[in-house]
Amino acid sequence: MNQTHDTSPGALFDGRYRIIGRLGQGGMARVFLAEDESLHRNVAVKVLADRYSDDPHFIERFQREARSAARLNHSNIVQVYDHAQTDGVSYIVQEFVDGETLKELIRREGPLESKRAIGFALQILAALRVAHQEGVIHRDVKPQNILVQADGKAKVADFGIARAGETEMTEAGSIVGTAQYLAPEQARGLPVGPPADLYAVGIVLYEMLSGRVPFEGEAAVTVAMRQVQEAPEPLSDRNPLVSSDLEAVVMRALTKNPAHRYQSADEMGAELDRVRQGMAVSEETTLVSAATIATPRRRAPENTETMVAPPPPPRSGPPRNAGPAHYHGNPNRRRLWVLLAVLGVIAVAILGGIFALGGGGEDGGQPLITTGLSVSIPSVVGMQQAEATSTLEQAGFVVRVVPVAAADVPIGQVMAQRPGAGESAPSGSTIELDVSQGPNALAVPDVTGLSTAEARAKLEAANLIVRVTEQASDTVEAGRVISQSPSGGIEAKPGTTVELTVSKGTAQETVPNVVGMDVTNAENTLIASGLSLGSKTEAAGTEPAGQVVSQDPPSGSPAAVGAAVNVVVSSGPATATVPSVLNLSRGDAEAAISDAGFTADTQEQSVGDPAQDGIVISQNPAGESKRPQGSPVSIVIGRYTGSAT
Repeated sequence: MNQTHDTSPGALFDGRYRIIGRLGQGGMARVFLAEDESLHRNVAVKVLADRYSDDPHFIERFQREARSAARLNHSNIVQVYDHAQTDGVSYIVQEFVDGETLKELIRREGPLESKRAIGFALQILAALRVAHQEGVIHRDVKPQNILVQADGKAKVADFGIARAGETEMTEAGSIVGTAQYLAPEQARGLPVGPPADLYAVGIVLYEMLSGRVPFEGEAAVTVAMRQVQEAPEPLSDRNPLVSSDLEAVVMRALTKNPAHRYQSADEMGAELDRVRQGMAVSEETTLVSAATIATPRRRAPENTETMVAPPPPPRSGPPRNAGPAHYHGNPNRRRLWVLLAVLGVIAVAILGGIFALGGGGEDGGQPLITTGLSVSIPSVVGMQQAEATSTLEQAGFVVRVVPVAAADVPIGQVMAQRPGAGESAPSGSTIELDVSQGPNALAVPDVTGLSTAEARAKLEAANLIVRVTEQASDTVEAGRVISQSPSGGIEAKPGTTVELTVSKGTAQETVPNVVGMDVTNAENTLIASGLSLGSKTEAAGTEPAGQVVSQDPPSGSPAAVGAAVNVVVSSGPATATVPSVLNLSRGDAEAAISDAGFTADTQEQSVGDPAQDGIVISQNPAGESKRPQGSPVSIVIGRYTGSAT
């Protein structure tokens, strides 16, 4: 007995999909290349693992999420065509993309050039924009789920499937890859929204630009804890060719607080597009990214140079949560810093002895060893952050920015540096810069969920400028704020423009015309238009069986996203028994044919027998045979002319 879920090459899966070969396998499903024999196109058939197919709760959730994913129609999204079960095995059918994953591309080519990485990120964000507008959060954005065609077009896969397939963090082999792209709030089990997907886009960008993810570990739980607790290493530390503006976009996306990240794919995409055109990023991005970079990182020393470096000099004023002051409350860490200071002194003494014993070099008088010597620190106070960073990096130092509120200092200007100008420090040492956040900074009020009038009044009372754009939403009542930029709680100066995205209510779609299509094509057309197939009523007709003969609502009508369109499908023409009309007169024969539901096709033929004059001498089809109602019945009437022909 043939099994309809056979996936061996050449097998006909579920009576429709001819298996060509296996494309891959993951912890959740096996994926096969197949030909859809109904529509004559190649598709990817994703067959769920048995452990999921046996779970009725999972199947229910999977089918719900697959329906949501099938609504998404965009050139950067892998289209979901169908989902069903056969022999108790659940599967989905989706668009076949001939290419490779972004993960494979990064592994093969290493860090990507900035404009190319931005191009991929903008395509990913275009896909997320459509999904988020439909209320679908991907939850598993990662390079393995991004397919790249030979022409560079990127398509995001597995929308909604990620949510259906959520597993425990400790499940071996199925979540480690995901943990590396997991937003902190998602790792903590909190509700997630679009900022969680945008955090993952930040990780993907970081990986494209550096060749590595920011957080790694042997266990999924370890990686997830690092996502929650640790700040990422500055992107420019791993790839100095990345511009400060591009780094700022990535580091803002990776901030721990979702309220301080980009709130929409459009917002992040607009920022990346500015960077691609060589324009500066927004003030909010500059401030948030600087705070993210300045957050202390729990990192073990990576080389002997950092281990022997003496601790940085103490800051003036109250201690900050960074550097050695952060460890004053821990005696073990305090002893570590004392040990490092002693090692630093010993290292300097050893280097001095080497120089003293080395004598002159080939140029006469120069020491044989010149690397590792202290370098005089240039003065950068009063410069803008970008100029100061460039000056110090050219001198061989690493820069760490500390945002500081200042009433009388222009935003982005360096107010102080540690160590100070003229002091000496080993090449590669970190120089901290206090950078002004701008005059009269204030916290932007959070107005999400308020009516447009309430939000405008609250923001204008804080001396902020309001700009409103409308967007359809299935979850937010019309006239209320969906999101804002800058986000609530972000510090900004008076006169800053706050962009409000206000709901205009449920999105409306135009019903397409599906009359004349078969049911499968009709359903796919409706799904692509953001609608669904409702009831299917069969009715006899002259159209071929399975063809849609009418629809409700009719084509061109407005309908809410997800609304059902009911159709009437032809079951084919009804059949009837052809009456036998031989030897009947012409009138009687034609009446009998018409009464039976057929049409008469009458012809005359000369006969030599006067008894055959005016009567039916032959008919086709024969009497008592079955034919579709409405089809013609040919009859021949004898006409006596006095001689046979």
